[in-house]
Amino acid sequence: MNSKNHGLTEKDIYRLFNHVRFEDGELGDLTADAGVAPKERIKKTLVRKIRRQRTVRSLTSGLAAAALVVLCLVGIGTALPSFADNVPLLNSIIQTLNDRSGYHGAYAEYSQIVNKSVTSNGLTLTINEVMADDSKLIVGYTVQGVDKIINNYDTVWLDSDIKINGKYFSSTGGGAGKFLDDYTYVGYEDVHPQPMAAAQILNVDFNVFEIAGRRGRWNFAFSASKDELSKQSIVFRPNNLLDFPNTRATVDRVVFSPLDTAIFISGKYKTPQKAATPYSIIDYDYWLVYDDRGVELAPMGVGGGSSDGQKFNCEMDFDRVQDIPKYLTVIPCKFTPSMEGGGTVGGVMTVTRGIEPKEVSKIIDGVYPIELAQGKLGRLIIKGIKTADNKTTVVYTAEGMAPYFQGTNLHIKDDRGEDVIPENYNIRRNDQQPNDFTLEFPALYQNRRYSIYTNSFDNFEIRDDLKFRIELTQ
Repeated sequence: MNSKNHGLTEKDIYRLFNHVRFEDGELGDLTADAGVAPKERIKKTLVRKIRRQRTVRSLTSGLAAAALVVLCLVGIGTALPSFADNVPLLNSIIQTLNDRSGYHGAYAEYSQIVNKSVTSNGLTLTINEVMADDSKLIVGYTVQGVDKIINNYDTVWLDSDIKINGKYFSSTGGGAGKFLDDYTYVGYEDVHPQPMAAAQILNVDFNVFEIAGRRGRWNFAFSASKDELSKQSIVFRPNNLLDFPNTRATVDRVVFSPLDTAIFISGKYKTPQKAATPYSIIDYDYWLVYDDRGVELAPMGVGGGSSDGQKFNCEMDFDRVQDIPKYLTVIPCKFTPSMEGGGTVGGVMTVTRGIEPKEVSKIIDGVYPIELAQGKLGRLIIKGIKTADNKTTVVYTAEGMAPYFQGTNLHIKDDRGEDVIPENYNIRRNDQQPNDFTLEFPALYQNRRYSIYTNSFDNFEIRDDLKFRIELTQ
């Protein structure tokens, strides 16, 4: 079963649960293993089942939004060639990771150096840099071990408590990173406090109690200023009123910052029973967003939550834009997972029936172009596949209503049916021709037969009738 088709396969769910930040009480009465906290029991059980290594950049709202992560997010690649050579000690880790993923944020320019280290239980954690704006705190870090850092993922997550200006808070968050070798990992955590402190200076207590399954005490205190990023951000308050089948919502703010583009939404569920299914915060929770030239914005993450089962808030993050558009056009969409599942929300059991999209594949035979139909969305046109310098590069065009999204759904498998893991899960977009992309894989073996494939998106519902425009006027 394909784990990259955004259909939420079993492997996707296992992976996502380990990355979710759980809040108190979110797991309800899941107490099958007496004496073991449900969070830890679920994580330890699911981690043992994971085999595919992939890092995701995500903003999650906990268990209730597990599927939302895979539906709406773009992943950070698991293999970055010569990565160690490009992360010198004084370079911005956050900038390097985002550059390699094709994002355009000016992270290094707004990085604030910390460079504090704490050693515990054989691991040294260094907080290298931080940055903050009115919605998030980003922490860049390095983990170094006296022995090999053993982990079931290509990711090292920091289990931590964070206090800002003397107060703990609920938060959504995610991150990305990369092993430089068996003993060294660089990464960043992207934390979205709910709500963010109003003060321009954030005094942060960052207390880490577990790294890659190893318990210890790595406690830090540092400050981060929101001032520069806030000054350079342009904020619009469009107040769009949205009436979806299960929710009423308002687009409160659209923020264009040197790091990204963020859309902030708040709303209310029409009935308590409709409050955030196990797979979403808001119904029609994947938004295709286009600028005033019709170019699709590249999504980076989505998160939020509901405090009382009736009201909710949501933040959708997209790549930085070079020029502020006059308006944004939004088409709400929704995925149905490719497997059947369910969960309990507010005491109500919800079951989601799966829809398995059809795989569309063709043998790579050296004859181009190769066309791959993507159902109602459009098609991919493979212009060429070349192998050189120990990597295979696919050059292709996406034609249809959601070219960037379509372009992220391109995969290669060998004659045994095994997927070839890309060098970087994020496609490279041609800045001059935004519907043209490249995707890099490890060098394909000459004596093996390969297929290139996508899917028909039978589980992707497009609500063109709910389309709306966000006017960007101040």
